[in-house]
Amino acid sequence: MAVLLVASCRSEAHPGGADGALPDGPTDGRQDSGPPELDAPNPDGFTITPGAPDRFLLVGTVVTPAVTLDGAVLVEGNTITCVDTAATCMAAPGAAGATVIDTKGIISPGLIDTHNHILFDIFDNDDWGPSQLYMDHDQWPAEPRYIAMLDVKQCLADDSQGKPAWCGPAGYGTSATSLRCEMDKFGELKGLISGTTSIVGLPGTSAGCFGSLARSIDVAQNELPVDNVQTSALFPPSDPNGVCANYANGKTKAFLVHAGEGLDAKALGEFAKLGTSTTPPNCLYAPQTAITHGTAFTKTELDQMGAAGMKLIWSPQSNVTLYGTTADIPTALAAGVTVAIAPDWSMGGSQNMLDELRFGDAWDDAHWNNLLTPQDLVTMGTAHAAQALALDGQLGSLAVGHLADISVYAGDVAHPFDAILAAKPTNVRLVMVGGVVLYGDQGLRSAGPASPGCEELDVCGTSKFLCVATSDSSNKLNQTFVQIATVLGTALAAADAATPGDGFTFAPLPPLVHCD
Repeated sequence: MAVLLVASCRSEAHPGGADGALPDGPTDGRQDSGPPELDAPNPDGFTITPGAPDRFLLVGTVVTPAVTLDGAVLVEGNTITCVDTAATCMAAPGAAGATVIDTKGIISPGLIDTHNHILFDIFDNDDWGPSQLYMDHDQWPAEPRYIAMLDVKQCLADDSQGKPAWCGPAGYGTSATSLRCEMDKFGELKGLISGTTSIVGLPGTSAGCFGSLARSIDVAQNELPVDNVQTSALFPPSDPNGVCANYANGKTKAFLVHAGEGLDAKALGEFAKLGTSTTPPNCLYAPQTAITHGTAFTKTELDQMGAAGMKLIWSPQSNVTLYGTTADIPTALAAGVTVAIAPDWSMGGSQNMLDELRFGDAWDDAHWNNLLTPQDLVTMGTAHAAQALALDGQLGSLAVGHLADISVYAGDVAHPFDAILAAKPTNVRLVMVGGVVLYGDQGLRSAGPASPGCEELDVCGTSKFLCVATSDSSNKLNQTFVQIATVLGTALAAADAATPGDGFTFAPLPPLVHCD
């Protein structure tokens, strides 16, 4: 394994208590910006001129991602109101008195993770990796260590179905309360520090704490005007006829379904079943449907997907780990299929979207003669991901009227797509979700919410700030990262102690990112 991150998260700006709790701020929620003074000088040259807490003018190399320009992005509230030259955006009425950040970096739409099993992201490759290559998705879940890991996950999340007997009514051994909130927020943070602003996390039962960091797409409280996304992590989906009815009435505009995961005839046959099991027949062969995986699909299936306007969600590292190969992306693209990329989960998949982009690039270079450009890959993680979710009018691009989900990367501004592809969490200069700054370089800390404040985080030797807690005490929204990590670490240790005979351990909690 790579050297572990030393995650040092101090609450020195919040002297309210030894338990890491933050004192309530003057307002509810997390909408105020930081103190009205210029941040300390920094070696990278970016500057911040404090102004209004709910308006930001970001200046730098703008990647929309369709085009690049030396310009600016103006954010008012949760919305982008200008994407143009710096002079044009500075002249906009909303720019007067805004907080101005000269990023000296690359301003991009936030990455969109369209496929993640987020409650599993408290685990990593030290906890489980397949012992061999398999032929379909029903084979590897029989591995004893995977079963033991699944039991721990079910226990901590207090899932009513599949919770192991040793777990007991007190769940993970220290409280009768589910840890779904802590598990989900830990997964959201793994994404957030890599520039990921939206995640399809497949969390099952939703909770009010979900989406308080990265935007959780497949839960009701995703702060989108209408929730039109459905998902199915199982094949066949539980109610395909209901999905078809929702297509017809407009309730579902995107349906993400696992299908074709594996290499054998069983996995291949799932494409045909997707059509014949629905009323009317073939109604899921439609633009609303996005196939997750599709590793078994041949030119026949991919051509049919392209003709129907279906989408494909590609998880190359997880596919290669489990099956030794991945989906046929060149054939999919030749068929006109829109392809998004996403990491699946942290065990055998990638720990974040940036790692997944690099893995996809390396696989492309080794197997497809460098067919995919850096811009292609970044677009798969932004604009094409939004298209797979039918959210391309709100997310995935820097455009007027879109939600202000924005990531800023340090790197060579002359080659912005290469810089994003090379970036790691240390190179992520700023992350904003819905116009609220949640992560970034210490020199930009005053851009974050003042109430209740942000924490310091050491990311692979680079000092960052991370804004996790809000002043809302409901739904555990006032938890700090220190508290989340402490609760989860304690729970994993308790689960190990409750199962001494199985020979498996899952403590300690892994870091948010492993360093190279």
